[in-house]
Amino acid sequence: MEWLGFLTVITAYWCFFLAAVTKRWGWALLPLWLAPVFAMTINYQSGMEINGLMVLICVAMFLLCRKGLTDVKMWNVKVRKKHNFLFGLLYVLIFLLMFYSLVQAQVQGYFLNLQGWGSSRLSALRLALTLIPLLALNVVYTRMVYTVIDRLHCKKEQVTLLACRAYIANEAGVEKGLNQGYFFEGIQNGVTYYFRMTRRTFYMIRKETKMRLEVRTGLLGGRYVVDLGQPDWLKRTRRRDRQDAKLGMVLFVLVAAAAIWYYWIFR
Repeated sequence: MEWLGFLTVITAYWCFFLAAVTKRWGWALLPLWLAPVFAMTINYQSGMEINGLMVLICVAMFLLCRKGLTDVKMWNVKVRKKHNFLFGLLYVLIFLLMFYSLVQAQVQGYFLNLQGWGSSRLSALRLALTLIPLLALNVVYTRMVYTVIDRLHCKKEQVTLLACRAYIANEAGVEKGLNQGYFFEGIQNGVTYYFRMTRRTFYMIRKETKMRLEVRTGLLGGRYVVDLGQPDWLKRTRRRDRQDAKLGMVLFVLVAAAAIWYYWIFR
């Protein structure tokens, strides 16, 4: 149990670190799938039941949602076709898995049973207050899984973009405000291509005015760039990468030491 808890803490730390480095805040939400497992490792007492199905669901959904974030330098999911039935079906299925995991964690005593599951104290108000954030959070997870489906098979095409521009703004194009991110645009044959990108990619290509990209178009129409094709550009972020690596290693040692202290000494 201690090793499972230690692995969960390290995995959560790595996700938060990636969120800070890449500025893709979806990474910061991924560890919530592991919250029931983490609570189980903390609050487990001799004689408690271990719900293997709950653990399996949490780990499988974590890995599936993670697949929707990895191996992409630039992306544009705004151009995807809207299949409302597919998205709605995924939304319902993922929510049921999330809700089941949360309820089981409360019933088994890993989480505080605020709603009163399994007793006559079930509160409709507390249940509603729990469902509202879960319903909102499930939209993010459904989009991640939707991206995984979109990327199951991609068609490759070479795109040469002119008048390229990299900038920082939010989804509405406003330079100041909430949900700031890194964006890129370029023109080919009168058509403007838009991409959102990671912080590292932004510092690689922010001075480029002409680029040739291998764009992959997914099953649902999303556009993804997984390789910029210019190894020399890595030199532009080398100093920043070293700074991030040093900070990440220092924080990793502190988090690992705290986890070891708790699981093998304090408990």
